[in-house]
Amino acid sequence: MSNNNWKKLGVFAFLDTGPPFTNQEYYPTLLMLHGLSVTAEFFKHFLPLAKVVGARVILINRRGYPGSDPFSDQDHAIIASATHDTPEASENANLFMKARTKELYDFLCEIVRSEDLPTNSIILAGWSLGAAFMTTFLAYAPSFEADDIELSRYIRRVIAYDPPSIAMGYPAPDGYYYLPEGKDDDMKSFPLWVTSYYTHGETLETLSRTALDDPRPTILAMSAEDIELAFYVPPSLPDGVDMLLLRNGLKSGLFERLRMAAVFVPDGTEDGWCNVEFRYFWCDRSLWQVPWGIWSFNAEIESAKELGKQVRRHSIVRMSGANHCGHWDEPERTLKLLVSDA
Repeated sequence: MSNNNWKKLGVFAFLDTGPPFTNQEYYPTLLMLHGLSVTAEFFKHFLPLAKVVGARVILINRRGYPGSDPFSDQDHAIIASATHDTPEASENANLFMKARTKELYDFLCEIVRSEDLPTNSIILAGWSLGAAFMTTFLAYAPSFEADDIELSRYIRRVIAYDPPSIAMGYPAPDGYYYLPEGKDDDMKSFPLWVTSYYTHGETLETLSRTALDDPRPTILAMSAEDIELAFYVPPSLPDGVDMLLLRNGLKSGLFERLRMAAVFVPDGTEDGWCNVEFRYFWCDRSLWQVPWGIWSFNAEIESAKELGKQVRRHSIVRMSGANHCGHWDEPERTLKLLVSDA
C-alpha cells in the first residue's frame, strides 16, 4: 500500500478526503469500489480534486485486496461451489454476495454515524466488476436494518460505473469472448486489453475488438510505481475469489438475478429504497463489453415499459471519448460526472 493516509473500518481499508469545506450543511460523498485486479489506488487522482468539485471522496479496497480483510476458507469454498449447475450452487452464490452487501451496509452505517453525513448525500459507485456489487447492494440492502439509522435516507444514488456486460449479467453475442483471446484462463494481456481505447459504432456489426494505437492504452502512460500500487493480481488468478465470481456470476445466473432485483421494483413496494436512483454511467471508447452492456440495458428497459413493469428510477450518463479508465486519464471530468445530479 502507498503512503496515502489509509484507514480501516470493519473489513475494509479505505482512503478518505474528509468533508470538502468546514461548516457546510450539505455535500455529496462519493464512495468508490474498484473492479477486478486493481485497487483503490487506481482512483487516487480523485483525491486532490475532491474539494475542487465540492465533494468528499472515499476510496475502498474490497475484501481480498491490500489492507482489507482476506476471505476465509469458507467464503472461498462458497463462491467456488457456484461452478456447479445445481440449486445449492445458485443459493451459495446468492449467499456470498448477500454477505458482501451486509459488509458494505455496515460500513456505510458506521460512516454515517461517525462522520454525521447529511441525508441524501451518499453516492455509491462501483467500477467495472465493482458494478456487480452495486446491483447486489440494491438487491439486498432493503433486507437489512440498523437500530439507529434508516440508511436509505442517506443514499442519493447508486452508480454502475462503466460496467462490462458480464458484470450486469448480459450474455456475450455470438463469437465474442469475455476475456482476451477467448480464453477464460488467459489474463496475461488483461491490463492492456481493458486500458486500451476503441472506436465503436452503434450496431453489433460495428462493435470493435481492435484496440487503437492512438490514444495509447492508459497503462502505458503509468509509471512503474503507479502500476505496482494500482494493480493487484491474486484475486484474478484462476482460484482467486474475483475470478471465481466473474466466471460463476454469469454461468449461475447470479449477475442477471441481481440486475433484475436492482432495476425492477416489485408492484406495491413503497419503502425508502425504492426512491434510490440507479445510474448507468458508461464510457463510449471502452472495451466492447461496455457498449454491448448499455445496448442490452436500454433494450431491456424499453421492453419492460411495453410490458408495464415497474422500473426503478434511473438515469444514463455517457462519457464521450473516454475509455475504461476515465478516472485516471480524465479524473476531474469523470469525478464531476459521478457526483453531478445532471
